[in-house]
Amino acid sequence: MSEEAEEPKREILFKKVKPPPPPAHGGAWKVAYADFVTAMMAFFLLLWLLNATTEEKLEGISNFFLPVGAKTGTTGGEGVFGGISATDPGPVQQPYTSTQLSPTAEIETADKQVKDAPVVPDLKDDLPNITDSKSENETKQFKAAEAAIQQALDDIPELRDLHEAIKIDTTDEGLRIQLIDQKDSAMFKPGGAELNEHTKKLLLLIASVVERLPNKLSLSGHTDAEPFRSQSGKTNWELSLDRANAGRRVLVENGIPNGRFDKISGLADREPLVKDDPLSPRNRRLIILLLREPEDRDDQTPAPPRIFRTED
Repeated sequence: MSEEAEEPKREILFKKVKPPPPPAHGGAWKVAYADFVTAMMAFFLLLWLLNATTEEKLEGISNFFLPVGAKTGTTGGEGVFGGISATDPGPVQQPYTSTQLSPTAEIETADKQVKDAPVVPDLKDDLPNITDSKSENETKQFKAAEAAIQQALDDIPELRDLHEAIKIDTTDEGLRIQLIDQKDSAMFKPGGAELNEHTKKLLLLIASVVERLPNKLSLSGHTDAEPFRSQSGKTNWELSLDRANAGRRVLVENGIPNGRFDKISGLADREPLVKDDPLSPRNRRLIILLLREPEDRDDQTPAPPRIFRTED
């Protein structure tokens, strides 16, 4: 046996190191997915509300979210109340084109030109409040419209003397605007339905305010008790109706669509303003009424369709 004995072979050990586990997945995708579902739900509700809302309300909503002030075509800084008109193109297409109102505008009305058209103030208080009822919001809008007309009368020199010729109040039916004859300032030509120049300007001013509200309109003509006779056989009934239609035509020419008129009537001398004096010139007047919306209109809104399945 050899002195140098062979050394025994050493065992080779292999150590296996396990790789570290992958990091845990976070929950960020759940938040993103929840935001996506919420956005789709809001979009669906928006589509349903737009489908269930009437054209008049859509027009009103469009106008409320647009700046109101000077008419289309102005720079936004001219006049006392510069800005963009609510009748400019917005989310809802307007079925008519509003007449431009500027201090030097010339408007064709009843084949005659009305110069120095008025610039009406902004209706800052006519925005709806979700905490108020529909009737309360309407009352706020009516008060804002009345204030806008009164302020415009003060700002326009040629209309400052006509405060007594216009009377505005709120009734159960709506906002009532009366154009009243004065002894030295008649609304119409004597014995006819032709409008005087200052009446056209008043109607242009009224149209500028009324077109911003969605309410339906009613017009009525009134005469005094003096019998009206003509070669054609017309009486006070025909005369009062002709005058109401003359006022309607001027409003239409200045931006009020025909579809907004609910009723045009001639009442002759049946509803005098001065009951003690049937022959008073103040009984000759034109009444423009912004009608309140029916309270039961909201009850007719269809219920939203069910979008989630429910187990019985």
